[in-house]
Amino acid sequence: MSKREKSQAASASSPPSLLDSSGGKAVLVEASQHTNILLLSLFGVASIVALLLAALALPVFGAGPVVSKVAYAVVVFATVVGVCVLSVINIKAHRHATVQALQTEVLLNSLGQGYLSFDLKGLCGPVYSEACLDLLETVPAGRNIVDVLHLTGEQKTDFEGWIEMLFMPNHALGFDDIVRFLPQNYTHSNVARRVGIIYRPVYDKDKKLISIIVIATDRTEEAEAEARMRGQQTFVSMVSRIFRERSQFMVTLTHLRRFVEDSKLAIKREEAASILRMLHTLKASAKHFYLMNLDKRIHKLESDLRNPSIQSDEDFQRRLKKCGEELDGELNAVLAEIGEFIGQDFEGRGHLREISDDVVFDFARLMRARKIDADLIHQYLLNIAAVPVNETFRQFDRELQDLAIVLGKKVKPVLYTGTNPRVLPQTLENFLLSSMHICRNIIDHGIEPAVTRLARGKDPAGLIMIHTDLIDNPATGGKILQIIISDDGNGIDPALVRKKLTQTDPEGGWRYDNDEQVIQRILQWGVSTSADINELSGRGVGMEAIDREVNLLGGTIKVYSELYKGTRFDIRIPYNLDPPQGSLRAVS
Repeated sequence: MSKREKSQAASASSPPSLLDSSGGKAVLVEASQHTNILLLSLFGVASIVALLLAALALPVFGAGPVVSKVAYAVVVFATVVGVCVLSVINIKAHRHATVQALQTEVLLNSLGQGYLSFDLKGLCGPVYSEACLDLLETVPAGRNIVDVLHLTGEQKTDFEGWIEMLFMPNHALGFDDIVRFLPQNYTHSNVARRVGIIYRPVYDKDKKLISIIVIATDRTEEAEAEARMRGQQTFVSMVSRIFRERSQFMVTLTHLRRFVEDSKLAIKREEAASILRMLHTLKASAKHFYLMNLDKRIHKLESDLRNPSIQSDEDFQRRLKKCGEELDGELNAVLAEIGEFIGQDFEGRGHLREISDDVVFDFARLMRARKIDADLIHQYLLNIAAVPVNETFRQFDRELQDLAIVLGKKVKPVLYTGTNPRVLPQTLENFLLSSMHICRNIIDHGIEPAVTRLARGKDPAGLIMIHTDLIDNPATGGKILQIIISDDGNGIDPALVRKKLTQTDPEGGWRYDNDEQVIQRILQWGVSTSADINELSGRGVGMEAIDREVNLLGGTIKVYSELYKGTRFDIRIPYNLDPPQGSLRAVS
């Protein structure tokens, strides 16, 4: 067994401590004292050597050599005694220093943290803890820190830039301000492992930064505990939101059931746009109600149905049917999970209110059938069935805040302006459901990270505004409901839109569009400025979905944008208070 292994074995039987059991002194303090003893020993040896050299040098400078036996004996005795005493002291000090160094090493390794340091050039020093082999999966000594942390591309460039600034004298930012922009986690090959990174400075006596210590800590258990807590919080938020927005949740369930039924039909690939659009919209709604498993399932189903390997209608129909079955199973699992809180007959009870929507609108239809004064019917619907249009966007506001937290961005509460006219939400429910795509695009593409916004001279929190008003419709003499949704974010780059169109429709008429016209192309199927497809956006379906719903209402939507200043969606829908279509039932 090696000396190091014996030391570690001894430490297992008696746990290492920062205090020495014999003297009661801190290990590191006593080690420092022993180092001083070693230095003193070296000084003593140097003094003896100097004495001997002086004796030998007497003839060189014309003096007589030492000829007295007594003097010679004194020199020899002093030399032998001095060397022996210093040797004993040195051996004892070395033994203590070695034991304490090993104790310190064992103590450091027993903490389970990876310790290493690197200099201005990024080179790691020779001293590191054994935990680095497990947590950072490498021997860091002599390697560059960017290689140890597996940094590549833009992340590597940013890291090197911040490190250069840290070592720069008299820079404006403090150490703690800059390290916030350095990687805070190490990506372990074992995806279940969570390794956190902490940075600490090392200064010389002149307060000049000479190196940086990296401390890697296994946070797997902490991350798992946080995940369980988030899961519990998500469940509570899900049930709470379902209760608060019962009607909208019922709409979501209805559309989910409809998709399951439609998936059984013999739909051809070229006729699948509507059902794929519905699936994309349902994903946004599932995320809004914190149905995270359902959201992930729908995201996977979207990818399955858009797989380029699908070559025939039969293959598409087979996959669509399988998707419907999987979605139905996931939906039933969700309802079973929350059934204890919302009731097993939740769907059967419909909208829960003092007077149901059906009764409200049936009564309006009955009045119309009996030729009741039109103004009276109008006042009835306006005051009983209609709600302020801003109320219908509360889901939009909450979704903004939720997505901002997920993406690490900051947004202020939605600012509402305008006259806030009253509307019948039932006639707008499909439009309101699809408006979540604008919400997701604002957060994913529009609002920049707080650091970027600060660099551009903006408030770190983004501002989203919803302006609602009634304007005259010169074509019909009636009114138009105008809804303007705007943000102060990144804006839309026409060049990115053209790049996407070059890939999807290289010979299209968009080639003759100016910047304002080409921006409107984001409302087309399959057009997205996102380079990657994620759970929020990137498929080029969401904006087409809202354009379709606005058109079904007989309205229009136009997009205005200024790069780095923001984007504005101007939506105009014919305004009316006619109840939804339906057969008249008996009202007793």
